[in-house]
Amino acid sequence: GICFDPELKHRSNAADLLGSHGAKLKVAETNSVAVSDRAYNAFKRAESRQSGFKKGVAKQGHGRAEDAGAGKTRGGAMDGNVRMHIAAAINAGLIDRCNGVVKEGKEAMVYHADGGWKGRRSRQQAEDDDGGGGGAEDEISSVVHYSGEGALDTVGSDGYDVAVKVFKRMTEFKGRGTYVDGDSRYHKQKFKTNDQRDQVVLWTEKEYRNLIRAYRAGVPVPKPLYRKENILFLRFLGENGWPSPQIKEIDMKKGSKKWTTLYAQTLVAVRRLYHCARLIHADLSEYNILICPTWQASHGHLITSDERTADDETLQVVLIDFGQSVEIGHPSAAKWLGRDLSTVRDFFVKQGIKALPNEDAERYVTDPFEEVDDAENGETGINEMEVDLAKTKEKDNNWRHTKRGWDDKKEMEILLEKLKGTSR
Repeated sequence: GICFDPELKHRSNAADLLGSHGAKLKVAETNSVAVSDRAYNAFKRAESRQSGFKKGVAKQGHGRAEDAGAGKTRGGAMDGNVRMHIAAAINAGLIDRCNGVVKEGKEAMVYHADGGWKGRRSRQQAEDDDGGGGGAEDEISSVVHYSGEGALDTVGSDGYDVAVKVFKRMTEFKGRGTYVDGDSRYHKQKFKTNDQRDQVVLWTEKEYRNLIRAYRAGVPVPKPLYRKENILFLRFLGENGWPSPQIKEIDMKKGSKKWTTLYAQTLVAVRRLYHCARLIHADLSEYNILICPTWQASHGHLITSDERTADDETLQVVLIDFGQSVEIGHPSAAKWLGRDLSTVRDFFVKQGIKALPNEDAERYVTDPFEEVDDAENGETGINEMEVDLAKTKEKDNNWRHTKRGWDDKKEMEILLEKLKGTSR
C-alpha cells in the first residue's frame, strides 16, 4: 500500500503557500520549512472567503477588516513568504485567521487577524494562577525577545485580536537612512549599503525594538507581540474588525474641553516617551495618533465587557508607527522633537483650543523629572532590549528607565495648569 509521510505533506503545504518561492524548497536539503495541515487549511479557507470582495480601503485610510484577496500581492506586501509566516502564526496559536486589510499606507499594509487559542488559554491560566485575578503582571512575558525571532511558540495575544503589519518589499525607503545611521544601536550598519530587501527587514526590526521600549516604559502604544522578517504582529486596536480612528477622523465640536484633554494626553505621552523610553517619535502627527478606549490599550489580558468600568471606557490617545523613532542622543533628536511638537500644536490649534507655544512645549517634554534617582536608573542603558530576557531566571517586568513615582494624572494636572495661562 501507499505510505503517508506527514513530513513531506507539511513541506508540500509550505511550498504551496510560498508560490513561486516554493521551488527553493525542492532544491534545499532541509526540513526547516513546513506548515501543518491545520494552518494550511485555515489559510486556504480564509483565501477562498476573500475572493471576489472589493478592496475598498483608500491609501492611508482606515476601514473595517475587508476581505481583499489575501492570496494576491498588494503593493508587494502579501507575497509567498508572508503567507507562510502567517500560516505559522496560525499553527502556533497566535492568530486564528487573517481576515483582510484595515489600512494601506505607502510603506505597509495592516491586516486584521482573529486572536488565537494561545491568548485565550493564557488568560484562563492567569486567572487560575491568581484565583480569578487579572494576571496583569504577565503582560511583558511575550515581549522578551528584542528581535522577535524564534519566540513564536511563547507568544499569545492576551485574548485580543491581532494587527498584522506587513512592510512592502517593493517600497524604496529613500531618506530613511538618517533615522538609522545616526542611531547608536545601529552604528555598525549603514542603511544605504543594505540591499532593498535588507532595508525593509531592518526597518521592521527597528519599529519592533522601539515599540518594545515604549511599551515597557508605559507609553500608550499597541503591544508588540512578534516580528519575522518584514512582518510585525501587534495588538489590534479596535472592535469587531473596525480599527480605532486616527485623531484626525474624530468629529468633535471645535473648542471642546475634550480636545484639550486629548492634547494634554498627547504631550504627556511624548514626555513619557522621552524620559522613560528615551526615544523621540520623529514623525508624530494626526495620522499616527489613534483614539481608543483605555481598556484596549491597557496592559495585561483582555477585560471583558461585563468587567469594564467607566474608567476603562474613557478615551485616550495611542501613538503608532515607530519605525523612524530615534534615541534622545541622536544628532537630530532635538530638531525632530521640535518638528513633532509643532505639528501636534498646529493640529490642535485648528480644533479651537489653547496649546503651548513650541518652545514651552519642548521645555515641558524635556524638563527633568525631579523625583528620579539618576544614579540608580542610570544614563547609559540604551541597548537593554538586545538581551534575551527569556534566558534569564529572574523575571524582570520593569524597563530600566522607568521613573519611580511617575504619574500620568499628575503630569496631566501640571500641563493643564500651564495651559490656563496660555494664549492661542
